[in-house]
Amino acid sequence: MMHATTRKWIGMAGLAAAVAIGGAAWTAGGPAHAAGMEIRMQDREPAGTPQRGGRLSLLIRLDATNLDPHTAIETSAYVVIEQIYDSLVESVRGEVRPALAERWEVSQDGLVYTFHLRGNARFHGGRPVTSEDVKYSIERIRNPATASPRARSFEGFAIETPDPRTVVLRLSRPHAPLLPLLSTNGASIVDRTVAEAPGGLNGSVGGGSGPFVLAQRVVGQRIVLNRNPNYHDPERPYLDGIDVTFNPDDNARAAAIRSGTVNFLWRAAPEFIDTLKADPQLKWYGGEGSLSLHLRLNVSRKPYDDVRVRQAIYHALDRQEILEIANSGHGQPLNAGYLPPDRWGSVKTPIYGAPDLAKARALLAEAGLANGFSTNLMVISTSAFQVRSAEVIQQQLAKIGIRVTLRLVEATVSNAALRRDDFDLFQSGFSLSLDPDERFSSAFVTDGGTNYGKWSEPEYDRLILAARGETDRAKREALYQQAETILAIRGPVAMTWVSADYDVVRRNVMGYVGDSSPSYRFYRNLWLAR
Repeated sequence: MMHATTRKWIGMAGLAAAVAIGGAAWTAGGPAHAAGMEIRMQDREPAGTPQRGGRLSLLIRLDATNLDPHTAIETSAYVVIEQIYDSLVESVRGEVRPALAERWEVSQDGLVYTFHLRGNARFHGGRPVTSEDVKYSIERIRNPATASPRARSFEGFAIETPDPRTVVLRLSRPHAPLLPLLSTNGASIVDRTVAEAPGGLNGSVGGGSGPFVLAQRVVGQRIVLNRNPNYHDPERPYLDGIDVTFNPDDNARAAAIRSGTVNFLWRAAPEFIDTLKADPQLKWYGGEGSLSLHLRLNVSRKPYDDVRVRQAIYHALDRQEILEIANSGHGQPLNAGYLPPDRWGSVKTPIYGAPDLAKARALLAEAGLANGFSTNLMVISTSAFQVRSAEVIQQQLAKIGIRVTLRLVEATVSNAALRRDDFDLFQSGFSLSLDPDERFSSAFVTDGGTNYGKWSEPEYDRLILAARGETDRAKREALYQQAETILAIRGPVAMTWVSADYDVVRRNVMGYVGDSSPSYRFYRNLWLAR
């Protein structure tokens, strides 16, 4: 048996293949992108020897309202969290590598994982990271009081701490996505003293051991991160710090990167991509996508508890038109389940194609709604591309008699409404995950942490649980494809499109090696040429 310095770290070949799912997503399928679209995830030529110092000014569309890694659901929060926190292991373009655990072993039957922690890892407050901190963090995720959206994925194993630097996970059954799951920001190892202090992990003090320390937080305005001088990797990070600011105005953000007010524009608006690409003072990266867009239906409310009504909506949508208008065509339509067709585990043959309005009207008539009905669609007002998606959906559903009123709200308002299941329809998006289990268990399994509207389908639940315990990669993929088919046909969401994302930086920003698995941990490798 080998420790985890290469992909084939597990003695049992079947389980090794199942664990390396993220890597397979990069090799066999690749992350989501539109056919013929240029992809650039790093510089073509080596950047040279990294230089230390300087601060990166990072501009993001929306504020990160929750920095607790165990409960955060916003992509903007993930960007910040991955700079503050480390997990037991980390993924680099789908390959799981050492992080706080310098090595690990897995038993031949796949039921015992033994992790050996680094001796020089410390929390930002100065306390060493120990096995008890790992146990506390995982148990905090599983505690219903935490309300972690990922709790269902952490079921089925006991945690032992035989000494301060050894963690043993004893599984009741094989857990194929366990290593990828432990590599995510949602599995961050946190400092208990910060987590249980006033303000907790969503305050102005970070409880992590990552490459950057949370130095200042002004909600809605900025987050200041400083280099961690005691990081376990003495070579990184290269930057003195990262200054994060927020602006939902697409024009203002494009102007900021062109003028040099900031040197890193995260997820540039699609209508500005061509102009920014042509600017000789800038570099761009992207063309691949990590955000899956969807229309969420509240199945705990009428008429969405009727599968015929849901199917009528699914058949009425023109996903290509939504993509073209909402995101200037950058991405690809989702004509089946949550996963794009080039991701491992996805349904390859489209379930929905061109809109079938006659079928949609017939389904509404069968449900006793031949004259249609009125409803509300909630959307985050500061997310321009989501508002555009909602506006197109509003027009498309009007063709079958569904009269949609848009309800534009702030992100904090929508988050609270979702937790109460207080919505009819919700325009939203989910980041793709390294392993499908993380998203499926959170968003669609009964009682999942982000299963808004409380959809429950026993057959779907059974397939996801079976896939989690399946060590044969091909069989596991088949289980996910069955589950995705159920989700597409009678689930609570109309999948619409997956984005093709772009980051734009000033020419002196070096070391960018993008990771659409997705991961933002590569920011520790960024440096500024002078």
